[in-house]
Parts: sequence; C-alpha cells; structure tokens
Amino acid sequence: MKERLYEILNEGKIHEIVPFLKQLSVDERKALVPTIKKMDREINKIVMTKNSYHTAGSVDQHSIVDIASLACMDQKNFGKNYWSLFRNIEQTEKILEWGCPDWFSDFINESVEAESTTFNYQNVLEWAEKGYIHPKPELLGYHLCNYPKNLDKHPETLKTHFWYLCEYPSKSLPFHKEWFPIIQKLVAEKKIDRKRFLRECLLASNRNFNKNVTGWFMDVFTALKPTDEELVELQNELLAGLTSAQSKAINTILIHLKKIIQNPEFKIDEFSHYLPNLLSSEVKTVVASSLILTEKIFQRRRVNPEMLGIALSTAFVSKDDGIQSKASKIIIKYIPVSENIKEALSHYSDNILTNIRPVLAKYIEDTQQQELEDITTEKLALITKENRVEEPKSFEDLMFLLPLAIENPESYYYDIALAGLIRFGDEVNTESVILIEPVFLKACKTIAKWEVPYFNVILCNLVINYGLSLLKKFPLELKNLEKIYAKTRENEASRESYSSYYKKIGPIEGVGVGGLAMNVFKEIAMDAYHKIQSGDKTPLLSTITHAPCWISPVKLVERFESYQNKNIEPNPLDVQLALQRCALDHVSEAVSLAEKNLKGEYKDLLLFLFGKHKSPKGKFEHPAWWVTAGITRSQDVAFDEFKDFGYENIPQEFFSGIYEWKTIDSNKNSYYPVELNISIPKYRFEKRKDQLLMEYFIAEQKDFSEIPAFMWSFPNAQANILARVIKICLFYSGLAEVYERNLVLNTAKALYQIKKPLDEMGYLFLGTIFLDGDKTIRGIAAEIWLEHVSHQMINNARLGKVIGLHEKLEWAPVKRLTDLMQHHMLNVSKNHNHALEELISNILLQMEEPVTNLKKLLEVYHEVLALNQSEANGDVQQKLNDWKENSSLKKICNLLLKK
Repeated sequence: MKERLYEILNEGKIHEIVPFLKQLSVDERKALVPTIKKMDREINKIVMTKNSYHTAGSVDQHSIVDIASLACMDQKNFGKNYWSLFRNIEQTEKILEWGCPDWFSDFINESVEAESTTFNYQNVLEWAEKGYIHPKPELLGYHLCNYPKNLDKHPETLKTHFWYLCEYPSKSLPFHKEWFPIIQKLVAEKKIDRKRFLRECLLASNRNFNKNVTGWFMDVFTALKPTDEELVELQNELLAGLTSAQSKAINTILIHLKKIIQNPEFKIDEFSHYLPNLLSSEVKTVVASSLILTEKIFQRRRVNPEMLGIALSTAFVSKDDGIQSKASKIIIKYIPVSENIKEALSHYSDNILTNIRPVLAKYIEDTQQQELEDITTEKLALITKENRVEEPKSFEDLMFLLPLAIENPESYYYDIALAGLIRFGDEVNTESVILIEPVFLKACKTIAKWEVPYFNVILCNLVINYGLSLLKKFPLELKNLEKIYAKTRENEASRESYSSYYKKIGPIEGVGVGGLAMNVFKEIAMDAYHKIQSGDKTPLLSTITHAPCWISPVKLVERFESYQNKNIEPNPLDVQLALQRCALDHVSEAVSLAEKNLKGEYKDLLLFLFGKHKSPKGKFEHPAWWVTAGITRSQDVAFDEFKDFGYENIPQEFFSGIYEWKTIDSNKNSYYPVELNISIPKYRFEKRKDQLLMEYFIAEQKDFSEIPAFMWSFPNAQANILARVIKICLFYSGLAEVYERNLVLNTAKALYQIKKPLDEMGYLFLGTIFLDGDKTIRGIAAEIWLEHVSHQMINNARLGKVIGLHEKLEWAPVKRLTDLMQHHMLNVSKNHNHALEELISNILLQMEEPVTNLKKLLEVYHEVLALNQSEANGDVQQKLNDWKENSSLKKICNLLLKK
C-alpha cells in the first residue's frame, strides 16, 4: 500500500491517485497518514540553484500529496492548508464527489481566519448546493466581499448574503475598488434597501472592524448623501456611533449631525450624554468639531445651559490653547455662573492654561494654580536591596528557574541560569533528577522552532546537553528524554538542507548563533558547560547580582579572589563582560576588600576600575582587561599607558563613544526628505592574542534583534550600541517597519532601566525618540526625561540642541513633540517646569526660519514661562522679533515678548 503510493508519487501519475484511494478502506487510508506527511516533507525540501530555488517536488507530485491528504487525513492532521485545496481543482472536485470528508464543512467555515485562500464566493455557493458544506454567515460575508461580480446570478446574494457582508466584511473590502460604484448602482436601482444599508454603515462604527473597513463604510455613507429626513430617522445609530474607537467614524458622524442640529427632532439631551467623552478625546479634530456643534446648539436652540456647560468643562482635559480658548468663549457667552459650573471646572483647574485662567476668573475659585512642589531626589543608586537578583539555592530551585530563563532569554534570568547550572549541576539524585524532564521538553520545543532568539539557542542547547549527560547517569529515571531528543533531532535534520539554517542541536561548539557579537556569549556558555561537566564550581565572573544588568563591586572582588585562591585563569571574555557590568557608583567597600584580599594584576586592575588609582598601574599581563576597565570607567579618557597595546587599528570613535552626526535635507522629492546621518567607521574583525570583547560587537556584521540586549553588556558605556541602533533604525522619522520599531522600543526600555547619566550618543538617541512616530516609544522617552530631571542627571541644553537640529529641518512633525510635552512633561513639579523651559529654549535656539506648527511649540513655551514666572531667553527673543513678521506667529511672538 505504501509502496504503491510511493510509486504513484515518484512517477507523477496524478491520474491514478483517485482510483487508488477509492479502493482503500477507511482504516487503510488512515494508516497512510504518516507516509503522506513524510512525502510532504520530502517534496517541500528547498533545492537551491545558482540563481533561484524551488521545492524538490513537481507540480503533479504536490497535487498527488494534496489529494491524498484531503482523502486520508482528519481535520487536525490536514491543518490549515487552504492553499493546497485548489492546486488541482479537477482532482479535488473528484475527491469531494467520491467522498467529502465529514470535517470539510467546518474546515471551510474556518477559512475566514486564513491569510488567503484559493477558493472564492462562487465555490462556496456551489459546495453548499451540492451539500458539501453548510456555510455560516461569516463565511458568506467574508467571501462575497472578495468577489464583487455576478451579483445577480444567485437570488440569495442580494437578498441575504449582501447583509452578511455588512456584518462580517473581509479586511480587504476597502481595496476592492469595484464595490463603491456597485453599491451606488444597486441603491439607485433599488436592488438593496437604501435605509437599511445606511443604517448598516453607521452600525459598522461599533463593530470592531479595523480602521480601513470602518472608514470604508463611513465613506460609502457620505457618498450616498443621506437627506436630513434620513439623518433624523437614523439619529439613534448616529449617536451610538459617537462611542466608536475609530476617530474617522466619529468625525464623519459629527459632520452629519451638524446638518440636523436645528431640526426640532434633534435629540439634544441624548447628545449631551456623549459630549464629555467627545470633548476629552485625544483627537483634536473630534474635540474641535464637538465644540462647533455645541456652539451651534446654543445659537439655534433653547437649551438648559448648565447641562451643556458641565459637559463643556471636560474640554479642559486638553492643554491645547486653541481648544481651551474656544471652550472658554462658549462658556462666557452662553453659560451663567453657578455653583455647579464652578464645581465642574474645578476638576480641571490644574489643567487650565495660564492665559485662559483670567478669562474664566468668574467661574473658578481662584486665578492661581495650586503651588507645585520641588522634587529633589538623591542620585539613583544602581545597587539596592530592591533590585537584588534572587539566585537559586538548590537543584530544585534551579529546575523552577530554567523555564523562566527559556521564556525570557534576553533578561538576567539567562545569567542566573548559567550560574545555577555550574553551582548545582551535580547536586542531583534519583528523586530530584525527574525534575529535568519538563525543562528538557521545554528546551527541545523552543529550540525546534524556526526563529529562535540566539540567547535561547545557547541556553536551550546547554540544557539539552546537560539533560543528555544526566541521561547517561540515570537511564531508567530519564528514559523519556531519549524519545524527546530523537524527535527534536529529526525535526532539525529536515531543515539542515536549507542554506540559511543554523545548526542548533549537538555539541555547543558547533551551534550557529548568527554572528560575531553572539560568539562572546557562546564562548562563555562553553566555559560554563565545561565547568558543569568537570564539577568545577568556580563561578563565572560576569553573572549579574542586581537587575537589570549590574554586578556588585564587592561580589566582583570576591569572585576574582576565588580564581586567585584556586590559581585558575578566568575566561578573558568573561572577565571583560564582568568589568563592563560592574556598578561603579559606590565602591568604597570594594576598594578596601580588594586592597586586603587581592594581589598582583587582579588587585591593580580592580583598583583602577574602582577609581582608587587615577591612572593604570602595575603589570599589564592582559591588555584587553585593562582597556576594557578604562572604557568602562571613563569612556571619554584616553590613557597613554594603553597606546602600545596593539589596538591602533580600531577607530578611536569606538573607544570614545563620540560619533559625528548631522540632520540633513536630502531632497524634498526623495523618499526620505530629511535624514539623520551618523558616521560609524568600518572595522573588520581581526583575531589577536588579547581580543577585546568590544571588537565582537563593533565589527561589521548583519543586524539582528538581540542588539538591545547588548545594553546589558555595556551599561557603563552605551554609546556604541546606541549609535548602531540610530544608524539602523532612526535615520528617518517616518520609518515604520515592525523590526525597526521593536529594536528602538527595546533599546529605549533598556536605557530607561539602566538609569545612568547620558553620554553624547545617549542625548542623540533620547532627543531622536522624542520625535519618534511610535507613541509608546515617545512615552518612554518622556519617562526617561522625567526621571533624569528628578535625579538631576540631565543636561537639557544638550538634549534641546539635538531636538532643535532635527526640527530645524522638520525631521518629524512638531506636534509629536508638543503633544508629549503637554501630556507628559508639563506641570509635574517646579523642577520639571524649569527643566522644560530650558529644553524648549534650546530647541528654539537651533531654529532659523519658522517651521510647520512652530506656533504650537511657542504656545507651550509661553505656558511654561507663565508657570515659572520668567521671561523668554534673551537669544530666543531675538528670534521672536524676526518671527513675528509671520502673520500666523505675530500674536504668540508678541505675547512672549510681552508687547
């Protein structure tokens, strides 16, 4: 039976596959499933040629496997293979005619979740007619969306299925341009009910569709030009749409509500219930439209002013000068002073801008805002009891820790896992050893995936090799490990034919980790594995003691002492990683301990690292260690003692962390009109006796997602990592690819967690992400600024210069910056207001000609100056005198100049 199937496959006899399958019993077909799966793997192997690649199987062979799969497999085994279903339509139809699988109907109904299918609405109707499937409304609506033709062929299409399209549309609906004119034609010909369709369009606003689909329904609604009578009739749906998550829907509905505002049947009371949410929206156009609509109500209708007035108070959630000014004018003109209005406004008192407060003097209890306090906080300590890392205290603890390390490969769990394996790897007995099985299984499942983070590759490989070593000692207790490993090994063997595949299983020396940078961690892991195998419990030097990436200087001295006492030479890369991670803010105890317990090069090295010796002293037996200590301690200082160490071929920028950069106007017509250029010298990795760990990272190599994790390896000297991320991901403010966004986001998170004063590249990175297109990234930038201001470890002049040089050429919309300032940075404390004033002053000092939305930045500046009771910077005033000639800036410039 298997041989006959292979004969049909190998000879490509597609005309024989259906007759062969027909003669088999149900059980026989079921028995063929493993063989079919094996065939599928064989014919899907990639064959590389000089200029291209293709699968090992022919078109007919793929069709044979597809047909056999459909006939023999259950739904679980067949999976989500929608693409193969129509690779050979004629043969698939023959299988369905002969014996349609009982799971086929469910399978097709679930196709709405597939990325793409090779069948369409017409096929669905034909299968339903033949009884192969019982289509759900979701299926019919989805596939009709993607099939805008032959709508008169089946009576049920327009009678029933079209309304399913409204309820369950495909995400691709807006991209089928045919639907727009088709619907207009159908409505005109009265083939679909106009009022019902208008109602469905409005209901789409709250059906959780994506913004493209929701926007499409809003556009169709507008294009059909509903009459005032129709809008009045649809008021309930219009008002309900005001709660939509999509601003396009809300703005569209507000436009239509304006048309019926003077109609006696307009439901003012109901609308007023929605008004607070509308006026507190983050979308300025929604707030502005809602204010216009509110004013029209006052102008044209008799209403209870207090009811709308209380709702209007929520407009002061926004710190936008235009919004607050408009809201205050409506209040003054139409709403009498009352206790209820005063109370409503009091909730937003702290948010009311200083230039608006006098206007509303009658409505707020006092015209002065509550006095802000100074926030004076001591410098952040890198090492505290709170961020101390909990280490496993037994083999059992280690087994519970390892799954956490596998799930969080780029965190400190990775380091603690390696240290735990060294310490407790041989403390196992017949009872506790069974705890390794679930960990081993998790490691195998993780490493068997196609895309695996390289830290996970190293750790999982280490766990698997450790598990296999235990299997030799405890064969009865761990007999399942052999099966788990064999299956994992088989999966990898099927992938090794792909040229792009890196080996993940086997001796750790042969594992692929994607590039030079990760070789550092691979080598340290190899050292750890040798310790585990030999029973050497001397700890790694680089294991962190405090989150997220710090090593206590006292603990570092103790670890060096253990190597000294055992007369063991530590791994050179492990030494450098440990030096780089050492927390250097409080070292007095460590200095005393080093002077007392260490000797020779260890003692001299650490006393230099801790700053006890201002310049390096002693025997330089390991030049790489000394250079690493120098960079870690003082990246901006070049020590003469190191000049003959043989690192002259490494560009100076990598030692100093200072790179040349500029924002340039590349070309207004180009894809990237304004670019951030940073010059990173090229460096080709050169093997040498005393290899610097830094060389593995700075050498030319492909980029990969682990880059932000290297922040944990260079926390005292982050410039090289930040420069790399800027070069890859921040050369253009409009860059929106997921890969680049994630790199920037993870780097920003790491910078926030490290909590060190910024260097030159730190200011460039922070200033640039202040303008990032991603709201989350901008929020982290603001958090970094807030914390650094609180702890008095930021230079706002340097940060402002970076942002100003970007915005001078309109690198990003100024609105990103002003929104961030208003919602996150303004009025946090006196300190923060003064810091914000300095920041904005230095941004403005870089400007020459007025840029788009400069007015908004000047309004924020005016508010900050008013809060600080100070005047515009003298140099800024000179610029304001020039800018006031611009009509749109005249008013705000004169306010700032107090004219």
